[in-house]
Amino acid sequence: MAMVPRSASLLFLAAAACGGDKSAATADAGPKADDPSSRPPASENFTRDILSYGLDIDLANKQAVATITLAGDPDTGLSLEVGNLVIAGVHDDFGELQFIDLGSHMNIGVPAGGETRKLVIDYSFTSHQNFDGWLEDKEVSFMWPAFCGNLYPCISNPAEGATYEMTVTGAQGTAIFPESIPGDAPSYMPAIAVGNFTELALGSTSAGTELSVWHEPGQEISASAGTSNLLAVFEYFETTYGPYSFGSKVGTVSADWGGGDFGGMEHHPFWHVSSGSLDSEEVNAHEAAHGWYGDGVRIACWEDFVLSEGVVTYMAARALSEVGVDLWPDYDCELKAICNGAENTTALLDSCGEIDLINHDLWSNAPYQKGAQYFREVAGLLGEAELDAALSEFYQAHVGGSARMRELVELLKSKGQSQAIEELTVAWLETEACPASASSLCP
Repeated sequence: MAMVPRSASLLFLAAAACGGDKSAATADAGPKADDPSSRPPASENFTRDILSYGLDIDLANKQAVATITLAGDPDTGLSLEVGNLVIAGVHDDFGELQFIDLGSHMNIGVPAGGETRKLVIDYSFTSHQNFDGWLEDKEVSFMWPAFCGNLYPCISNPAEGATYEMTVTGAQGTAIFPESIPGDAPSYMPAIAVGNFTELALGSTSAGTELSVWHEPGQEISASAGTSNLLAVFEYFETTYGPYSFGSKVGTVSADWGGGDFGGMEHHPFWHVSSGSLDSEEVNAHEAAHGWYGDGVRIACWEDFVLSEGVVTYMAARALSEVGVDLWPDYDCELKAICNGAENTTALLDSCGEIDLINHDLWSNAPYQKGAQYFREVAGLLGEAELDAALSEFYQAHVGGSARMRELVELLKSKGQSQAIEELTVAWLETEACPASASSLCP
């Protein structure tokens, strides 16, 4: 995600998912079950391995069907976040499954066994206003960081990944969404944008990935300006860091977030960029880079936010520098503002899974810009090509899975200058105070 002003971000991110009265339901045991004695009772288990989702979403009627494939498991419980969804029923190939809706999440009883299991959930959803689900008035979805449960039953833990198939009907306009996300992706990835879009084809990379930008009427100049080097940037990412894992057609979609320069959101393969940021090469490159870090390699927990945002902020500058665009003067000014202002915070936390990101100081520009400067200085120690090679090695070792920032730090230290890199890690990421050199930036 390209960073937005904190005041704006809190306006549409800090609101919690809506609650409300909901009914609980269970299904009677049935002789069609593969275990003929009974259907297992609903029970809690947030650790089940979800392999894939099939989402069939009707925007006009706000009705949907989620087909979920689970890995085999001896446990019979499954828990999913459901926000304010209204669950109509759950079944598998043998009949109805018992479930109970507990408000924020639901528990399901799933027959145990070593083979994969497929279950189907019929439900309805509502429109949201606080950037926490389907925004009907803006005709766009927004589920980052943990609001997927307001559009489909899910697990919002950033470490969790699954593949997706999507069908969207009932749109009053052109709906841009991924029909398939073939690589394991985080829960906020399957996004929807509806509008009067025009597709501007940008060309194909040497790997055959087609790039486009989808813009609304009157945005032709902004769309062209912001994506003028996007094909070259994406080519750099593919050839430098490794193969892209989320499909063969990708690009920027203009998102109506209400005006203003609000950055973007990493909904690969069709990432969203706010209408006010559409002309920004930095935002377009930043969101594209998330195909490698943040999405391609997921973070293990929100405390590792810098592994997503710090890395891709650096990657955007690195790739654009190859086509003569220098982002570092702007980055330096942003860093100076952070270091001299209230947004300064430690960019990397020791804990894992203990914070609510949007209500924590870590949700700030600090992980973006302190992270970028950290990698800039590591490149100064190892060399830009050597850092690129290390980022490629880490990406290809972890793509489709999750990782911690400290794992990347240890890999970097193994490439030489171990003590110096550790000192940079402490100074830039693990200490709140900015390094003294930051005071000389942005004269």
